[in-house]
Formats: sequence, C-alpha cells, structure tokens
Amino acid sequence: MVDGFHSFHWRGCELSDPELALAHDELVDPTGEDAYLSAFRTLLHSGHPAASGIALDHFQYAGGLARFGGESALERYEDEVLAVAREVLRQPPTPVGDSGFVGANHASALNAMLNLAEECDADLIADALAGAVEVNVRAAACRAAQRALEDCTGPSPRLVAALGALAFDENLDVRERADALSALYDAKGPKATELLVRATESDEVELQAEGAAGLVEPGRFPAHRERVERLVASRPDGVGHKARSMLEERGWFDSTHWVGAELDGPGLRSAHAELRLPSGEDSARRAFRTLLHSGRTVAVGIALDHFVHADRLQGSRDAGEIARQVLRQPPSPAGLSPGTGAAANHLSALAAIERAGAGASDADLIADVLERAAVRTVRSRALTVAGRVLRAADGPDRRLVDVISRLVFDPGFREHRRSALHVLSGSLGAEAKPLLLRAVQSADRDLQVDAAWQLSRPERIDEHRELLVEVVESWPPGMKVARFNPEWVGKAVFGGMHSVHWKGNRLSDPELYRAHRELRAARDPESACHALRALLRSGQPVAVGIALDHWWHPEGIGRVAGAESRAAEEAEVLAAAREVLRRPPSPAGPSPEFGAEAGHLGALQVLRAARCPGPEDAAALAAVLERPAGAKAASAALDTAASVLAEAESADPGLVRALGALARDESRSAEDRTYALHVLSGVRGGAAGEESDPTHREDTAPSPS
Repeated sequence: MVDGFHSFHWRGCELSDPELALAHDELVDPTGEDAYLSAFRTLLHSGHPAASGIALDHFQYAGGLARFGGESALERYEDEVLAVAREVLRQPPTPVGDSGFVGANHASALNAMLNLAEECDADLIADALAGAVEVNVRAAACRAAQRALEDCTGPSPRLVAALGALAFDENLDVRERADALSALYDAKGPKATELLVRATESDEVELQAEGAAGLVEPGRFPAHRERVERLVASRPDGVGHKARSMLEERGWFDSTHWVGAELDGPGLRSAHAELRLPSGEDSARRAFRTLLHSGRTVAVGIALDHFVHADRLQGSRDAGEIARQVLRQPPSPAGLSPGTGAAANHLSALAAIERAGAGASDADLIADVLERAAVRTVRSRALTVAGRVLRAADGPDRRLVDVISRLVFDPGFREHRRSALHVLSGSLGAEAKPLLLRAVQSADRDLQVDAAWQLSRPERIDEHRELLVEVVESWPPGMKVARFNPEWVGKAVFGGMHSVHWKGNRLSDPELYRAHRELRAARDPESACHALRALLRSGQPVAVGIALDHWWHPEGIGRVAGAESRAAEEAEVLAAAREVLRRPPSPAGPSPEFGAEAGHLGALQVLRAARCPGPEDAAALAAVLERPAGAKAASAALDTAASVLAEAESADPGLVRALGALARDESRSAEDRTYALHVLSGVRGGAAGEESDPTHREDTAPSPS
C-alpha cells in the first residue's frame, strides 16, 4: 500500500462525487489492504478523468517504490491499468479546468505505461506526443515510447517521426530534445538511425552526445564506428562521455596511456579500431600484431596497453620482448600522448613487462629505468616492477637494491621514498634490516613512521622493540603523516593503548614507566592488575590518570584481564577517581590534548562506567558540576550526572541541588543549563521537582525546548 501520496498530476483537484472522494481518501490514507485495493479499482474504472488519472498515478508511484526494495500491492492490476491507459490516450487531453495543465490525463496514462507499453501502443503514444503542449506530457511520452520501441519487430514510422520532430524542434528546451533522441536507441529501421546521425552533426552538445550514444547500439555501430570514435576522442568530457561509457559496457577499450594520440596511416587506424571492439578473436589478434610489430611508438604503445588489458591477448610471446626493447629507447615526447604526456611509451612497456611476468633477468633493465626516469609516474611503476623482480630472484640483485636504496634517502624523490622502502622491506627479508634501522632514525617523519611500521611486523618486532619504544615515544601527540597512522605503530610496539587523556606523556619515574609499559603490553590478568595498582597507588596525577583510563576504556585491562578482574579493582579505582575529582584540576602541561581537564575527564568516565556508584561519588560529582575545569569537563559531568541518577534508587540531594544551581546560573552556557534541567526532569522526588521548576528561584534557566 501507498500511504500519504495524492498524485503526480492532479494535486488540488477535488472529486465532487462522494463515492469517488471516499475512495480517494482511502487511497491516500489506507485503513487496510482490501479497502485500499477496492478504492484503487473504483477510481481506475470510474471513467472520470481526474479519478482514473489519480489511480494511474498511484499505480506508477507504487511501482517506483517496489523498484527501490518495497512491494507494490497494485502490480496484480497491470492488465487493467494498461487497458485504461490506452482508453485514456484515445480521449482528448483534459482542459485546464480539470487539472493544473492541459493533458494531465495523458501524462498519467503515459506514466503508467512506462514499463507496460507494447509494440501495438506505438501509434497511440505517437498521437499523444504530437498533440502534447505541456512538457510533462512530452517527457512521459518519450519514456513510454522508449519502452514501446524496445521489442518492436519492425520500425514504427509514426512514433519515430514524432520523436524526430520533437528532437529537432528548436523552440523546445535542449534537454527535452535529448530525451526524445534517447527514446530512439532501440528503434529499428533506417529512419531512426538517420535521426541519430543528424544529431551528431548538431551544434548542441547534448544532442551530439545522445546521437553518438544511440549509434553505439550493436546494430548500428559497425557502420558508424569511425563517426562515434571520432566524437569520443574529440569531445571526451562532453559528447564522448556517454558514448564511451556505453561502449565500455560492451568491452570497448581505447588504451591506457595513448588516449587522443594520432596513429599515422589508415592501416594502423583500422587495426586500432578493430582492437577497440573486435568483431572476433582472430581479427583481434591480427590487429594486435599489426600494431605491435609496426615499429611506430604510438601503435606499439597502444598494442602493449591492450596486451595488459585483454585476457585474449595473453598468449602473445612477443609482447614482453618488445616491451623490453621500448624501455631501452628514450622516453616518448609529451606531444605524442595528449592524455599522459612524456614517457607514455615507458609506462605502457612497464605495465606489459609486469603482466608478462617480470623476472630476475630484468633487474639491470629496471635499474636503468629507475636511474634515468624523470617522470614521477614512470618511477612509481618501475618500483612496482622492481619488487616483482627482486622477489623472483634467488638472491637480491646488488645493483637494483643499491638504486632503490638511494631513492629511499634522496630528498629529491620524496614522493617515492616510502614506496622504495616498502619494496626493499617486502623483498629482502632479513637483509632489509640495516636499511630499515637507518630509515627509522631519519629526520623525515613520514619515512620514520613507515620504517617503524616495517620493523614492528611480527617477524622483526622482538629484536627491535626497545629502539621502537624510544622512537614511538619521541613522536608528538596527534602527529600526522602521509601513509600510516602513528598510533598503529604504537599499538604494535606496546601491545595496547597509551591512554585516552594523557597521550604523548612518558612517565619519568622508572618504576612507573615500567608499570605503564606492562599495562599496555600485559598478556595475562595478574600482570595487568598488578601494573594498574602500581600506577593507581603512586599518588602521581599522570600515573593515576593513566590507570583510570585503562580501567574504564574497552581497550584497557578489560581486554586482557576480563570483566571479573576489572570488577575486582573497582572499589580502589572509584576511591582514586573521587580523590581526583575533589582535588583542583591537574596541571595543563602533561596533557597536550586535554590540558587541565584531563584528570577530571578520566575520573568522570570511571563514575559512568562503575556498576554501583554511591553517595561519595555523587558528592564528588556535585563538586565538579559547581566548579568544572573547562567546557569538556562541564559537559562530561552532566553526562555522568544523568547516568548516575538514572541508575540510583533515590536521587542524591546534594547532586540534585548542584544541578539546580547550574540551571539557574546565568554565567553558564545556555546549553549546559538546559541540559541540567533535562537531567532533573527525569529524576523522581520532590527535591528534584523543585530544582527543575523555573519559579523555584528568581533566576530562571532557559526553557528546555
């Protein structure tokens, strides 16, 4: 059923007949499926233009919902709908008085036929289109026409002519005209093709695009291949985009690095055209060999691109060798490849060598390319191939390794330094160690983090953990680098999170530092709880704060020690949290991100996470509500108060008074005051009611609305 929908074309139209009006009300606001279906059929077969139009609109709307995952209760009436729609189209268009525009009855009928129209409906649709004076009627007619022409066994001259007249009517909006052309895609016969060809010669880009797209259809493309490909190449972002997309759906492929390049000679152009969309396997191979063995830079490059792209060409044994010959030649000038620019020949050759299976014998060739490459994309592709070469060899090629190693530390190749490091790390195994150790102590943070990530892999981390600890803890909190999140490295090195509110802080006391490391990397409940207690009992604000964070956070001791061990520490943790909340805010320096609020924020989170907060917790919370360390602490305190009061059997009077005082304090933000009233409104008891009553004091808080 459809709920709340009136119609597409009859809004504002009142049905004067009481029975039809009641049926319409049921259709808009259904009371049940049977009544809804009965109302639909009453309107559909009423013979009244507006009533039947509303029913036809409901049918199309329900079908649209079904195509987006719903169900159409009206689908069972397709035959009846189609019969009524045909009858409506035989009638004249409705006058203005019966709807918002002339021809609303035709618009509703054509819309309903969008997925139902058959070959026999072509002349009806043509008549409606020829007589349409409203854009909505013409648009619906074009959509219905496309459906009617899909399965036509022969041409429908009247409908094709009507669409052609619309397509080339310069008094209409170009979008309407383009829609008429798109309806001709599946039309049979020479007349429809003539109209599409004419459109490609239009001055309007939209018409050129639709004409080219229509000529892509299988029955037309062979005869108009040159025209379509010329439009695709000359207007790739406008005219060519739609046609190119449709061609690619059929397997059409131009090239990767030579789009827009000019082939010299009709033979090469013909071979390229055949290779783009082959008429058969044998013809594709002949065209491929013609280009590959031509000795012409562009033609060879296009052939190599097709070798990489098309599985049917993988049997060629010549492609790899010719690609190697290309790499020994100078890079091609930028003018040869408008889309790619300089060195397009090397990019095609590198991809072809990779596809053919680069091996150890290619080491010197790839080293040569890396040493002389002046184009960023060539270096990037060559590094990828170099990784394959190194992995294929029984032992690393010293020259290739030396070339890649120089790239790692060459400031002039910054965008490739991490890629080069990754290639060597993944290819050399243990032999990459000296390079990684040098990189991890580099001044370049991007390179340092990448090297640390490589050294933190399971097969390397145990040997280098102490060095990695020093490196990771030297990074400033929140440091951003291009490729890896530094926190990933920290987790790999330490085994767990640092903390939430004290990131970037290294405890200066050796014993506490060891306890913190143990807490992060704990492997069993006993060691985790032992480290937590050591920090908790230290009396040092940062150490205590770190312990509190590890107790309440899901990635803390609960991850290792489990819920039971975590619960066993709750009483001591709660006592420490209360003490933190009773003290003044912590110094700002130890927490670069949260400043003086860090201590209170961690303690408030503990109160929220505790299973059984008591009166002492409420008193500590009330103190923070009265004197928060900052905006974050104020917000967290209100959240915690809401949580504590929701779980308490009876509201703590001191906490309720603190919330009431906050709500009346005009120096606090309107948001906090409103939130305080909201929290009080959910608390049972007379004291809470008084505090949440704006008349309780002269000063009033803002309305919670």
